[in-house]
Amino acid sequence: MTSKTNPMSHSTSICSLILLFTLVAPVQAELSPDFQMETDPEFHALPFTKDFRRDFKGVWLQALQRPEADYQRMAAETVARAHEHGIPDLNQLVPALEKILTAPQSHSTARYAAARALIVLQSRDSAAILLEAGIQHGSDLRQLTEPALAEWDFTPARAVWTKRIQSPQTFPRDFILALRGLGRTREANVLPLVSKIAMDPLRPAHVRLEAAHAAGEISESGLEADADALAQDRRVNPLINRLCAVQLLTRHSSEQSRQLLFELARDPEPSLAVAALKRLNEIDPDLVLPLAEQAMQNADPLVRQEGANAYLHRPTPERVNRLTRLIDDDHPPLRQRVAESVYRLAEDPQLGEVIRAEAVQVLAGDRWQGQLQAILVLGMLDHKPAADRFVVLMESPRSDVRIHAAWGLRKLAEPRTIPVIVEKIRALTDERQTRSVPGLDEQVAHLFEACGKMQAKDAEPLMLQYVPRDSTRSKDVSRGAAIWALGQLHEGNLDESLADALIDRVQDSGLKPPESPLVKQMAVVALVRMRATKYASDLKSSLGLHSPALPLDLAARWGFHELTGEQLPPAVPRTYPDGVWFLEPLTPSTAN
Repeated sequence: MTSKTNPMSHSTSICSLILLFTLVAPVQAELSPDFQMETDPEFHALPFTKDFRRDFKGVWLQALQRPEADYQRMAAETVARAHEHGIPDLNQLVPALEKILTAPQSHSTARYAAARALIVLQSRDSAAILLEAGIQHGSDLRQLTEPALAEWDFTPARAVWTKRIQSPQTFPRDFILALRGLGRTREANVLPLVSKIAMDPLRPAHVRLEAAHAAGEISESGLEADADALAQDRRVNPLINRLCAVQLLTRHSSEQSRQLLFELARDPEPSLAVAALKRLNEIDPDLVLPLAEQAMQNADPLVRQEGANAYLHRPTPERVNRLTRLIDDDHPPLRQRVAESVYRLAEDPQLGEVIRAEAVQVLAGDRWQGQLQAILVLGMLDHKPAADRFVVLMESPRSDVRIHAAWGLRKLAEPRTIPVIVEKIRALTDERQTRSVPGLDEQVAHLFEACGKMQAKDAEPLMLQYVPRDSTRSKDVSRGAAIWALGQLHEGNLDESLADALIDRVQDSGLKPPESPLVKQMAVVALVRMRATKYASDLKSSLGLHSPALPLDLAARWGFHELTGEQLPPAVPRTYPDGVWFLEPLTPSTAN
């Protein structure tokens, strides 16, 4: 059986490599359906306190000092993990770690673990030892240590990297490592050599790209001529030449570099266009505006993203009209970022009207991608004319669309939707008796919240069905929402039979299975809303039934104060767990 070379494999690998250098702008926190009961009122668990009393350092030091390689390795790995866990003062173990790193008889795995622990501990004073150990003990160790030395900008490492790229005997991995280190530290003395490597058509493509990126990181000007020569060179590897040209201009912003980047941004190769567009957006989004419309029609989502970024930075009614259509994009990060952005842009009245109109058009379409984001945008903008379409989408074949539509109806709180919402809750309540439906619990919860927000008394009989214990725990979210909504309906008016049922939920200590903490918390909230003062002592006594400083505990404390005016002692923060380690001291100690 003979193998054939895939003609696309070389291009694909190069594109993957170049995308390492062309990361898109970070996506903002996306809009998502929330529950009003989580924030009305809001209870945040107190942060953990870190109080490590056992002498971890002592036992780990003993393990580091033992001659067995496994003890040394496991102890060093533990030190790194424990530092990230928050155990303090582990820098006191640096001398023992350095000894493992430098000892000729150390096993390679123990040496590697010790080096990583020193890096995690940010032991910059160990930089010289880390550099020398990498030189003496192989490429794998250098791949670990030298990126850290570059991040720390350890000056002596620059000379090592410079010598390495000057030697024809340097192995490829070490050559790339040196280029990255010199680029990260912006070592200006090697710029002529590094840029020459980028220009050399006889060098491997990945080496040239790394060299071009390093040169671009080092210099903010002066590489325009080299970049232009590469962009015009069509003799050998023209795509690699153009990619290198973009990388050389990573920090450049001169008029000549702008013109060249503009031409490269129009290239049909997506990885090249993305890199050029990204740099132009960094210099000035106005430079991308002439290309943005075409970019947003590109088959590559990263190209579309850069076109959208220009419009997001320079919004006008015409541009946000085009932008809003991207909430229906196939690429999740792009449509989510655009939805988040146009929602914020809609604060401008001139832009908001256009955004609402275009989002309505997307909502009316049959693509679930656009429906989800349009619901979020229009719901957050309280665009009440969308309520009828939200009602229709409650019947979508997709559970996420159904959930979003229910959330949207709660956000809009349009009274004319109450009858259809109540009927939908009734139908879903019947349906869940016979079969499990994905997303049904969340959908019902949003609809209950909508009824509570709109004071929909017709929904109360349905809400009451969700108060008793549910041994399946399959209704926790909708039960919590139903009880929260009952509190809304009965605010200021005590219903004793309901209050009795709710205090039973709070005090339920059954374990097969235990009552939902959310249900208990919402029962506390509903009791307070009803001004059920006679149950204040029961709320106080319930504090011993669950862990302190959790939202449920804080809700009970809040409830007692609201009903009596008395302030209970502050909640006790939870203690951060010590963790589980391969060696632990047997007895507590006050030493750290």
